[in-house]
Amino acid sequence: MEKTQPTSIPMYTLMLCADAQFLGTTRNVLHELHVTPRIVSDCEAAQALIDREEFDVVLVDWREIDNLAEFLKAVRRSKLNPDCVLVAIVRDLLDLKQAFSAGVQFLIHKPASALQIERCLRAAYCATVARRRKQHREPVNVVATVSTRTQPYAEATIVNLSEGGAGLRLDPLPDAVTLYPSTGEELDLRFALPGSEETIHVTGTVVWTTASHCGIRFTYVPRCESAILDRWLTDCVERSLAALSVRLREVCA
Repeated sequence: MEKTQPTSIPMYTLMLCADAQFLGTTRNVLHELHVTPRIVSDCEAAQALIDREEFDVVLVDWREIDNLAEFLKAVRRSKLNPDCVLVAIVRDLLDLKQAFSAGVQFLIHKPASALQIERCLRAAYCATVARRRKQHREPVNVVATVSTRTQPYAEATIVNLSEGGAGLRLDPLPDAVTLYPSTGEELDLRFALPGSEETIHVTGTVVWTTASHCGIRFTYVPRCESAILDRWLTDCVERSLAALSVRLREVCA
């Protein structure tokens, strides 16, 4: 198997599989990726875990386990795991069609080599990181230059930042015009990300306001600046998840 870098953030994985040979190969792959899976061989045990623990990836063996379609429906209805990434181990076209109909996102075709398993799982984990980053809102304290149709220049403080928007604090700043936008108003924001000198320029719409804060949904981010924001948020997610992993190990020690 070709040498690759291990995942840098924890990936909580549930394997519902009764094939000893496949389990052995997959365990070795996951060990290389620094992932320790929870492994069960029947839907009842898997359901119990789904109801009390969060998982990033759920991997199921389509041919070896009964009632998989109903189990996957239960996963999507669960409180803790409705958005987890689903991976199915399949053997033929019928398995493939049934798995996709049940909402599976990635497939491993038997017989599978360790390299094929690794590539599929890496894709699943990348999808998980993208989902985490999309949902992640990073606390910041960044002064932004803001303009609207009625105010060509003002200042506000960005207090949180995500892929799709930002939260602004509108408290008066010394020697600056204070911004008081209304819901639905379009804004242009210019700011530098923490630890960077590159200026990000985005357009957004005000989606909510209070006396001192407002929420912005981004409507246009230039491609180059979107890539910069994407890398920065991914780094933030990895740091926060790594810190969470350390705290969990300390609590459980």
